[in-house]
Amino acid sequence: MNLRFLCANHRQWLMEDTRRAEQAWLEWMERGSVLCEEGNQSRAIPFLGCAFELADFLLLKRAPGFAVAALRFTDSARQLMEAYRRQGETGHANYVQVTSSSRLARELGDKVNYQLTADCIRTLYTGEIDLPPGVAERVKASGGWQPVAGATGASTPLH
Repeated sequence: MNLRFLCANHRQWLMEDTRRAEQAWLEWMERGSVLCEEGNQSRAIPFLGCAFELADFLLLKRAPGFAVAALRFTDSARQLMEAYRRQGETGHANYVQVTSSSRLARELGDKVNYQLTADCIRTLYTGEIDLPPGVAERVKASGGWQPVAGATGASTPLH
């Protein structure tokens, strides 16, 4: 199974500029989230899938920084998995989970970001993440992740 969402032309155009990719990621995640809230997973999946592909690219480039990129990638994967599950496509959801955890596992060699990466991998299976001090603030300031309203404590659901 190979889940590709971006056409070759859009992939190339977006990946020429990380700022352009970030903006598209933000827009597509928002649109996909709204469609999921409306119960329209079939329309949400293409938006979330494109955002997921961009998040992988941004993680590779570490844009706008590793912590933000890793959490965006994790959030993209979680939302795409959830949309597939709600649509009854558990095979696709499981594929996203396995490929995402494998992608993140390649980052475990970076000792500086080891704990955050391990937390992101765990999040793919639990839906909750324990963020190191200061990470949540940096990510929220980037516009890349918003915790659930009213959530408190160290363990916060990503969506």
